[in-house]
Amino acid sequence: MAYRRGLPQEVVSDRGTKFIGANRELKELVEKLDKDEICQRTANRGVTWIFNPPQAPHFGGAHEIMIKAAKKAIHAVLGDANVTDEELMAAFIGAESLLNSTPIKYQTANPHDETPLTPNHFL
Repeated sequence: MAYRRGLPQEVVSDRGTKFIGANRELKELVEKLDKDEICQRTANRGVTWIFNPPQAPHFGGAHEIMIKAAKKAIHAVLGDANVTDEELMAAFIGAESLLNSTPIKYQTANPHDETPLTPNHFL
């Protein structure tokens, strides 16, 4: 699998039942398999899965807002169209570019002010 930004070091998610179940199944699978064989066949990628604290739906508020914005952008481009893999990837890349070009701080209307930082500056 190709990664556009490299393999993540951490995956942060809420405590949805699907995420909790997937985490449990992955742990059970690793326990059942021969760990030496897993090490020989795959590289240890070191990805850590972190869950938001229980009873804290506000914890991922900023992430949830970004997810909502991404969904709106993708829906605006695709609507209910039946698309190919390449068209879907293009829509995702466009939404990614849109979100990563959003200024991190307040942007003034004065053209003489410096360009505000965006996530694209760090990528």
